[in-house]
Amino acid sequence: MLSENKFNKYLIYAIGEIVLIVIGILIALSINNANDVKNKRQKELILLTEMRQNLQTDIRDLDFNIKGSAKRIQANEIILKTLQERVSMHDSLKPYYANIIGNFQLSSNTAAWENLKSVGMDLVSKDSLRNAISNLYTVRYTYLENVTKGLDDNQQWNTFYPQFLDLINVEQFWVSAEPVSHEALMDNRKFQETLKMNLVIRNYMLNQYKTIHKDVNLLLDQIDRHIFTLNNE
Repeated sequence: MLSENKFNKYLIYAIGEIVLIVIGILIALSINNANDVKNKRQKELILLTEMRQNLQTDIRDLDFNIKGSAKRIQANEIILKTLQERVSMHDSLKPYYANIIGNFQLSSNTAAWENLKSVGMDLVSKDSLRNAISNLYTVRYTYLENVTKGLDDNQQWNTFYPQFLDLINVEQFWVSAEPVSHEALMDNRKFQETLKMNLVIRNYMLNQYKTIHKDVNLLLDQIDRHIFTLNNE
């Protein structure tokens, strides 16, 4: 009987030890998991903060492109109207002649995006934010780059620029220029049609810059809200 009691006590003690060990292991695993989650969220916070800075740089670039595109549109409209209405040349037209040429492109800062791709998109814990980031960089920015190089650059430098050099005397690019013969341009249908096409493309590109400007601002708002959440978890 005494031996049986001793055995029961030993068994209870052994089970207790096993339970404590299991509890200890579970606690350790829980702590490790919590630390892993914390470390991952910290990495996410650092990357999103970097991306926020990159996007703010892009906003400044887009602001410049929007302002510049509007200036090009105004110059093309004024010169085209002047030629169509056969208005005589005047020094006030020189800045507009100087600004009918030239286009812009977004020099996007993709450092944080490249980092995110290298570590894995799942670092961003919020699905909607992760999708918005991917859409901006892989769809919107890619499309803008393609249309800039495939359409805008081709029209600007292969079609318009050769005519511009042939017909316009440049005193200073984007400051002052005047045509070899302003009167001759009044009857130059090819040049005027080129101005019309340039206006179509300039307006299209301006709309693209404005749309992406809005997209970037919306993404910045999402990032700001998520950063706030991460900082207060």
